[in-house]
Amino acid sequence: MTTGEKIKRIRRHRQMTQKELGEKIGLGAGGANRIAQYEMGYRIPKKPLLEKMAEVLNVSAMALSEGGNGAAADMMEQLFWLDEEVPGIINLVRTQRSETRYNANQDFSLCYDDNDDWPPDSPVAIWFNSTILNDFLKDWAEVQRKLRQGEISEKEYFEWKICWPESADGQNES
Repeated sequence: MTTGEKIKRIRRHRQMTQKELGEKIGLGAGGANRIAQYEMGYRIPKKPLLEKMAEVLNVSAMALSEGGNGAAADMMEQLFWLDEEVPGIINLVRTQRSETRYNANQDFSLCYDDNDDWPPDSPVAIWFNSTILNDFLKDWAEVQRKLRQGEISEKEYFEWKICWPESADGQNES
């Protein structure tokens, strides 16, 4: 997803017009036109302006960027936006440690209990040898669980993603 598409999606989520956003970030009378150009991809806002937009839209600056935040953070942002473009494509499931040592056998597979929520074909699992990335994914899995259980709305789920990583700090408290 481009920076412009992200700006548009978040601006609409905040129920703000292009004119309002333009004014709040100090673009003056032609602000709506500039915001439209950013959203359509005709222009790309420079980093200081993106940071101001993030502040006005009350989101993490990473939510508007196109990368360069660090490998783990960039991967999480890409996954968040993929989840927005194709809802339900990413399904996170927490795992439990077993006494069996699977790493000794490269041909192992994880087992799951079949139910109506699983896809017709067996899903593929992935894990990372990165503590920070695994911690990010655990936080996300918990928020996704809350969404599936009806504890939070789609709007609150989107809000968590666009405010991440700041939102990850407070989400474990509830």
